[in-house]
Amino acid sequence: MSMRMPDTSSPFERALAAFDRNALDDAIALFTQAAESGDRPALALSKRGVCKVRRGDRGGAAHDFADALDRDPKCVPALVNLGNLALEANMLAEARTRYEAAIRIDADSATAHHNLGVVLRREGNVADSVRELRLAAVLEARPRKLVERWKALWRRRL
Repeated sequence: MSMRMPDTSSPFERALAAFDRNALDDAIALFTQAAESGDRPALALSKRGVCKVRRGDRGGAAHDFADALDRDPKCVPALVNLGNLALEANMLAEARTRYEAAIRIDADSATAHHNLGVVLRREGNVADSVRELRLAAVLEARPRKLVERWKALWRRRL
């Protein structure tokens, strides 16, 4: 007789696992549950927005990213994601503003630096673009970032 152990992971952790499996409907439901229960609500709303982007619902995603910022004005992933939507729409000034805001909050955000580099390149500012892209590469390669990423992956697998 096999006894099934109760699932002790949080809704946010279960949502990340569903997201990793590309089970977007499950992930959206679990990120919603996480946000409503106070389990990393701003991050949950931001990730729910990413799920919606993957489903082609950019309007719904933008709403989720804005809601994440309402919950936590310092939610770097939500700022970066709003910047990404602006970049996709070729709204370079808006994208740049979002990425720069994210960097002011977290100067170590490799994604914000990388995407700012993309904006700068599109604006024709090659020197600053290269600087941002190099900085992003350095930040991404930092051992601390790698250790954190591996820890996060390990927790998701448990």
